Amino acid sequence: MYKFSVSGVTDVMNDSSRSKRGGLAVLFVAAFMAITTETLPMGLLPQMGQGLGASESQVGLLVAIYAFVVMLVTLPVTAWTANWPRRRLFLVIMAAFAVSNLLMALAPTFPVLAGVAVLVMAGAPALLPQVPGTRSADSSAAKAFRIPGVLAIAVTTTVVMLGHFTLYTYVAPYLQDAGISEKAVSPVLFAFGVAGIAGVWCAGMLVDRRPRGALLSAAGLVVLALAGLGAVGWFTPATIALIVLWGLAHAALPTFLQSAALKAAPAAQAAASALFIIGFNLGIGGGSLVGGRVLDHIGVAAVPGAAAALTAVALLIVVFARTSALPRRTTSAVIARPGNKDEASLTHELAELGQHR
Repeated sequence: MYKFSVSGVTDVMNDSSRSKRGGLAVLFVAAFMAITTETLPMGLLPQMGQGLGASESQVGLLVAIYAFVVMLVTLPVTAWTANWPRRRLFLVIMAAFAVSNLLMALAPTFPVLAGVAVLVMAGAPALLPQVPGTRSADSSAAKAFRIPGVLAIAVTTTVVMLGHFTLYTYVAPYLQDAGISEKAVSPVLFAFGVAGIAGVWCAGMLVDRRPRGALLSAAGLVVLALAGLGAVGWFTPATIALIVLWGLAHAALPTFLQSAALKAAPAAQAAASALFIIGFNLGIGGGSLVGGRVLDHIGVAAVPGAAAALTAVALLIVVFARTSALPRRTTSAVIARPGNKDEASLTHELAELGQHR
């Protein structure tokens, strides 16, 4: 009987593990689609400008439009969907992305494309029914802002993304201006993305150990990479190396910042997360606008310098931020020995099986 019980528990645990892996795979694909939707114009900026008869700075406005609409609807959607089953919400969001991509692909001109982007993203909340708690969304956000550290993290997030997207929105024309051919832009951006995966992995190891030092290091490396791109952009090997460094360091920053926001407001994590998303998208939209202005009035070679200056401001905010927002070390982190959780779960399941024998 004992052997049979262990086998039964093992089967349950294996089924649960397979189910979790399947769910993670679906979320991975969904996240890939969502991020691709947002960042696709950046890699195809010159081609989209030619096809739509618009300038590169005008096409860059698509990134700003997307970001600002998401920023405006985040709090209402968070409140309206608070009691929704996660599965239904997920399906609605994915359907909205599919429809928006189809309509934008069929848009014949830039004004039509921009209008479709606004209507689809602004109309998404109308698909969702109002539920109790909608009216309290703004007050919850206001309360979260008053929690020590949350405001500093939100401002840091905004300025970090402001600096990043000042250049990233126009990275394709920058790379071509630096001597990289149109065909080689995609491999360089792929290297940027691969480096970003490594950056996220590093962030996962450091976020609970030394959050403040890791954040300062990552932000400092981003400033170094962006300043380097502005200084030696004419030297192709250095440009590629700095692009990889930029991708590695920047990819870690959202992990550090969102973790800090959630830890600073443990009793209001939904509101803190919403504020993080708002700051994130405010920075994306603002960076696209700033980069476009620099591109039009000074030239693409000056865009990395502007991005580096903005990111340096974010670095200074972190330096002077209160330690309640960004502690040097997380003292409450619990380091569990491998296997402890599974052993405890197995013991609990065996005890329950024994009671029902």
